[in-house]
Amino acid sequence: MHKIDGIIILDKESPLRTNLTEINKTGIIIDSELSGYILACSKALSAISSCMDKTKLSLSFLDINHLEAIATEERSKGDYIELLVENTIIRVQSIYDRTLIFINRLLDLGISNESINHNLLITNEKVIGYGLDGKLKSINKSCKEYRSVRNTVIHHDRYSEEQLDQLALIMKADHLSRQNSGEPFADEGTLKDFTEAYLKIKREDLSEYLDIIEKRISDLYDSAIPVYTHYKDKIRTTN
Repeated sequence: MHKIDGIIILDKESPLRTNLTEINKTGIIIDSELSGYILACSKALSAISSCMDKTKLSLSFLDINHLEAIATEERSKGDYIELLVENTIIRVQSIYDRTLIFINRLLDLGISNESINHNLLITNEKVIGYGLDGKLKSINKSCKEYRSVRNTVIHHDRYSEEQLDQLALIMKADHLSRQNSGEPFADEGTLKDFTEAYLKIKREDLSEYLDIIEKRISDLYDSAIPVYTHYKDKIRTTN
């Protein structure tokens, strides 16, 4: 846990603490601009942490034992592997989207989530003024490797890479052969070894990718802490 989690999410002035007994049907009552600011930052920061945790969970699913546990005879195991890899890539890339939302809340820019994008924030005067543009550019650069892949999966097509395509094709052939004749297409032990090796390599590759992104976000958090304190003091002064 980065210390920013304790500063923002566990903020002693948070309405999560002070207004916990005033929860009504619409949720926590926000009775001041400061409470609203703290809660908005807390929710945005928590969304990043949650996305990271889900990404790590997705990475843990890239495992031969998990594959064996979820696979059924109705589908080729290649379909499951593609799903697991695609899901992990999408979750990794979603971390930066949530980081942009956090910066929007931190600086109280008032931009709707749907309108937020990288170029809009790094050219914003407040973002530049607090030196956060360089931090965002660093994270964005780290995310480039799989960004086009993520967009392809979401908007157009399936994830594709030569090794995965070959594995999926062999598994499809094996699945069809077992359905038609009851005979395996490929040696079961060899196919399992090939699958286990691929999942291990992909898990390690994406884990290293995630580690780099996490380090860049941690650097951003270091710079965000004094900004959060400054904005709280600013809100107090104007109210």
